[in-house]
Amino acid sequence: MRKLKTIILSTFSLITFALAALTVSSCEQDSCTVLNCQNGGRCNEGVCQCPEGYEGAECSETLANRYAGTYEGTIRCNYNSMLFPITADSVRINIVDQPNIIKLEIKAGNTSLQNFKGTIVNGNQIVFEPLISKDANGNVLAEVQAFVKFDGHLINLNLVTINKVSEEQQSCSFIGKKHIYE
Repeated sequence: MRKLKTIILSTFSLITFALAALTVSSCEQDSCTVLNCQNGGRCNEGVCQCPEGYEGAECSETLANRYAGTYEGTIRCNYNSMLFPITADSVRINIVDQPNIIKLEIKAGNTSLQNFKGTIVNGNQIVFEPLISKDANGNVLAEVQAFVKFDGHLINLNLVTINKVSEEQQSCSFIGKKHIYE
């Protein structure tokens, strides 16, 4: 009789444990069902994997929006070992095409460069197409290259101008902070 009570008690305990486990496991949801991955993002173990150019918990934000805006700071240029004075200046980044094509506008002293197009890659690097100046015959006179690094709302922009006729180079460095409008 004692053995029968032990078997019944063990069976009852096992059934109770199994029902409790079934109840708990049936309450668990697939973590991907609560996410709404947008713009072609795919859910993987409760996290949206965003396609190039998008970010955020549900891939709803474009990378271009992170960098667009006006940066105010200073620029200093170096030409033939001559260091020019630091001057106040600004850089503007506009969105050309969502999600990751931007345009860089620079007002460097009496010079204005407005057609630098760049593509945001790997989330934090911008690759710019060089600006090329040609004469009436199509000969390249100068090439301007832009390199940029971001650290939060800070920007460090380097411009290198190469005179293709004389091979002389000028480099300018802009350091600024994104102007936040409130």
